[in-house]
Amino acid sequence: MKSIIVALLIATLITMSGCALKKTTFGDRILAEGKSRIEIAEQWEQGKNDSKKGEDQVLKGRKMVEKGRSDLREGEQLIAAGNVEVQTNRQAYQALSQISQATDSAEMAFGRATDLKKIAKDWEDGEEKIQEGNDLIHRGNTQINEGESEIQKGQLLIKLGRNKMQEAENSYHQELQ
Repeated sequence: MKSIIVALLIATLITMSGCALKKTTFGDRILAEGKSRIEIAEQWEQGKNDSKKGEDQVLKGRKMVEKGRSDLREGEQLIAAGNVEVQTNRQAYQALSQISQATDSAEMAFGRATDLKKIAKDWEDGEEKIQEGNDLIHRGNTQINEGESEIQKGQLLIKLGRNKMQEAENSYHQELQ
């Protein structure tokens, strides 16, 4: 009798443990595949978005480099014009200063002093152009450096995005097999 009860108890436990283990159904498998494919699709979309952001960043960087080069050219032109202005007015000032020594009247001295002030002002304008040119060159170099950095970051983002897309495609093809 005891053996019958023990056998029934063991049979009941085996039956209950078998029921407790849930078998994977077709629906469960499809649901799991669906979740996996959603993750693959999300990974691919994230890669696509990263790649697009990278392309935008590269474009922004190229515009910065272009603006920087434009500032460099403009700065160089300002420096050249300023140098010419400084040199021309320096020579005019020296020439007029030497002539001023032979001044015969106060009126003539006043006229030459006025001319000297104008020449000195033009000379100063030339020096300001040189300073503006140097500032533009500095700003241009900064923009070029920042633009090149943006281009590199963008190119890396494009590469990472494309890698994500490729990994997602590979995962999808592996699931199909």
